[in-house]
Amino acid sequence: MSPKRIIFVATGIFAGIGILVSVVIIAINGGFSGANEGGPSIFNPPTSKDLWTLGSNIVDGMNLTYSLTSNTGDDKANLTDSIVSMRFHNMGEKWNIDFKIQNGSKNNASEIHANISKNQLLMTDPITEKDNKFLQPVEASVLAIRDIAREPKYLVVGAVWDKIFTGSNTIDAKIQSKDTISTPAGMYDVFSLQYKVGNSSSIIYINKDLPLPVKAQVYGENGNLLYDYELQSVSR
Repeated sequence: MSPKRIIFVATGIFAGIGILVSVVIIAINGGFSGANEGGPSIFNPPTSKDLWTLGSNIVDGMNLTYSLTSNTGDDKANLTDSIVSMRFHNMGEKWNIDFKIQNGSKNNASEIHANISKNQLLMTDPITEKDNKFLQPVEASVLAIRDIAREPKYLVVGAVWDKIFTGSNTIDAKIQSKDTISTPAGMYDVFSLQYKVGNSSSIIYINKDLPLPVKAQVYGENGNLLYDYELQSVSR
């Protein structure tokens, strides 16, 4: 057998092993609950079609509007019963986003313009300290999925997305179920990403066709609500 042939065969073997390992990990963690309904199974493993990528399906001019309560900043930066909209403008390798934040019953809305990367939705250019203070609760809530979905993740029940460390404990954040939920923006088929810290369970609902989660309710170690948001509207 020629050296090139050996390399080709070895590459195929390792690729097969990699897929098998992924499938076994998902199966061990309670995945494949939809196997009887034609979903992924040990004999019908997940493929690239089952992957969700942060920021995918954003198009020029797209607008996402959320209701948001965020307790992730200091008292003056927290948002209560607020409305946050994000309009995306294509700038080649990055997005320019028009953020509009209406905090609770306050009459004036804050408008912030920021440039973020397309691959991970990270800030690419500095903004003023004042703008950063207003934007921080949004980055720590609606955009916080960046910390978990650092690369494409399987939308398959049982798939572990990340490890959360609390003291000496390690907790899996994984897909627990496939559901249909109703929001002001409409009905969505979603996968629920869940983890439990202390006595509080956090849940994030993700739709395959949307670039950011549809809804979330996330708690801290002390059982305090960190943030709660829900999609209100989508326009393209």
